[in-house]
Amino acid sequence: MALLGKNKFTVVFCSQEIFRGAVFAKRNAKWTLTRWGEVSSGPELPGDRLKALLKEIGYSSDTELFLTGELSDSFCFNWESFPLPPKEQHNAVEMELAASLPGNMDDPVFQFTESPVNEEGSVTVRVCAFPASSLDQVAAMLNRANCKADELVSPMICLVSGDAPAHFDVINSDFFFHNGVWKKCAGREKLLADAAESWKKVMNEFFVLPADFDVARFLSVLLVARLECSEKSIKERISLKVLPDQSRPLRYRTQIQFMVILLVLLIANLLWAAYLNYGGEYREARDVTAAIDSCRRKITSINSRLKRNQKASRDMARVVEITAGESDIIGKLATFSKLLPENVLVSSMRWSDSGVDLQLQSENANINLPELLKPLTFWKIGNLQQRQMWGSDVTSINLRLVPNVDDGKEKDKKKGGTMRRRQYNSGRGGRR
Repeated sequence: MALLGKNKFTVVFCSQEIFRGAVFAKRNAKWTLTRWGEVSSGPELPGDRLKALLKEIGYSSDTELFLTGELSDSFCFNWESFPLPPKEQHNAVEMELAASLPGNMDDPVFQFTESPVNEEGSVTVRVCAFPASSLDQVAAMLNRANCKADELVSPMICLVSGDAPAHFDVINSDFFFHNGVWKKCAGREKLLADAAESWKKVMNEFFVLPADFDVARFLSVLLVARLECSEKSIKERISLKVLPDQSRPLRYRTQIQFMVILLVLLIANLLWAAYLNYGGEYREARDVTAAIDSCRRKITSINSRLKRNQKASRDMARVVEITAGESDIIGKLATFSKLLPENVLVSSMRWSDSGVDLQLQSENANINLPELLKPLTFWKIGNLQQRQMWGSDVTSINLRLVPNVDDGKEKDKKKGGTMRRRQYNSGRGGRR
């Protein structure tokens, strides 16, 4: 709830079959339906379903919450009375209950609304009475949902003179409510269809509703919302107060506390600003802050350039450390290609410093690659896998060739032996 005026409220319809709710907000001086939803019946307790619905429609604890629905053993009727102050009218309705209720109701609780004064100088009082024990169920539901409601309002007393017949699909599906009495729906389909169109037109003029919104389905919610948005809100009507105080939120006390805290902080802020302006410290602190921000920006820029230079230096070092590859690689590949038979196909080759990986295919299932590749002096077979491809005569071969380090050593040994023999021969010739 806003500190200055009301700009948002929530209405929830509760019944055993279904829970429906809607959130209304004031936008551009017009009440708008912002969010709505419903939760059908299930094994969960009513409090759990109420909590799930409030979460679905985005309810927050600072928003006014009004409950509606038909309580068990409730009874609604209209009564012609005279304009009286609220307390006197309350006493008059209490005296009228004994004659208007159909049976004995234990400890009845009632709420009522009044129509404007008519030409005869009387008012129509719409009354809804129910046992006080019904409020215990509402209190238990709110306690289970861990929330509190601002008021509980019956949708029947939200009707005003001139309204179309109201058909509540959940409260009483076989009857509609009109002029303070229930009437059967059988045989009056056209009347109910015209009433539904009339309600749709009335509610669209009163609220900003989505184009696809089902007015008839949410009629009870819209009636309570219309009463709340009237000249006198629900909380200002003493005649509607039925919920116990422990089920109501302490909104005004919290608002006063927030206002006091904000006022103290505002005064402290003004005093502190005056002190800084008087001593000239505010301008000095502002200059120092600007200088610090400038230094931080320069440091950030220098760090960025340093990082870029370091990256460029690492890239240059990698370029410098690159060594040239083998110059005779083309000749080695040519020698390897000459050793392969014509019925061998090289399908893939990957070259690296550690060796050569090849994938070969051949129609010769008995090909002997180790024997074929013996003439290679600079490579040797590091790994060889041959398998017959399923459903085919083609043999798949995975071959890995690695540098023949032993061959290089043998050459060095042979070269060293030749040099020693030459030295020996030269020595013998010298002795001669």
